[in-house]
Amino acid sequence: MAPNPVRRKFRLAVVDREGLSAEFEALARQETWSVEVLSCRSALEIVGDSGPGPLGGLAISVAASGPFLTDLLRWTESNATQRVPTLLIGTGRPEDEAAARMILGREHVKWLDASPERAALAEWLITALEVHEVRAFRSEHDGIAQAIREARMQLFHGFVQSYAPPEGPPCGPPLPTTTDEIQPLREARAQFERAHIQAAVREWGSLKDASAALGISYTSLWRRLR
Repeated sequence: MAPNPVRRKFRLAVVDREGLSAEFEALARQETWSVEVLSCRSALEIVGDSGPGPLGGLAISVAASGPFLTDLLRWTESNATQRVPTLLIGTGRPEDEAAARMILGREHVKWLDASPERAALAEWLITALEVHEVRAFRSEHDGIAQAIREARMQLFHGFVQSYAPPEGPPCGPPLPTTTDEIQPLREARAQFERAHIQAAVREWGSLKDASAALGISYTSLWRRLR
């Protein structure tokens, strides 16, 4: 069996009136996968006004879906770019034919016959977990890319909008009280200058206003803060 394919919590809703939820929970424990199984006895618990919220996967028993199977399948593809990986499990009875026809053309839905083996459930679950992980990485990538674009624009225009002023009292470093604390004058002057600049930025709240108060250019202030 493949190692745990995700590090984030994966929410799986199971619409069933028998032991399918317990089977998925046992499978997740066996493989140490981070999966939260939500057991639902009715399709309305998914498509109703107080539905489960965002899901990583949905497993449906045809026997428990009743007349709402079409609504469930539509719900799984309501977001064209974030379709919910779905497993549809038959009953072994004549109604399976109509249910199977409903998934034609729906690539995010997989069919399994009644009483599937655990290996078949595991194979589908691994696929759903991988989709969940890829989407999470894509979201992280988009966030990082946006932050880089903003940083480049700030550098291009010569300012940093998200600069956080340092915390601390609006004063310079404490004066030495013993001979051991006396520094060379150059180091003491540099330390006082840094503390004075940080205090000005903290009090004024922006680099532009602080540079005006200190009587130096914005570029010079930014360079000394680096």
